Amino acid sequence: MAPLLPPVGSKVYRRFTPASLEKIQQRHEEEEEEKQRRKEKNIEIPEENLPKPASDLEAGKAVPFIYGEPPSELLNTPLEELDPFYQSQMTFIVLGKGNVIYRFNAEPACYLLSPFNPLRQIAIRILIHSYPF
Repeated sequence: MAPLLPPVGSKVYRRFTPASLEKIQQRHEEEEEEKQRRKEKNIEIPEENLPKPASDLEAGKAVPFIYGEPPSELLNTPLEELDPFYQSQMTFIVLGKGNVIYRFNAEPACYLLSPFNPLRQIAIRILIHSYPF
């Protein structure tokens, strides 16, 4: 079960690593097994009881002040998810200028570029660059 209060401070920002991708895959598999067990036992959970994404951690919004200021070396780099709703889904975030949240899929892009591929990381930096045209 997800904690009621979000973690506080800048220590909440962790780089997205192959180990964190492995943890996400394990959580995802456990969640799928749980859904399968509920389906076999014909247990239905009402839609209002299902977890929902936090509205203050939506993509395109700035990180709330409760999380603190992220270290400058972590800007424009893949980070682990802050929202408990997405922690079992295959996603990661990147914080851009103004601490704006960008959410990306952690599955291989084009079936061959992992989230750690330098070409994909350059493409993400270009995508979130805030230089006006």
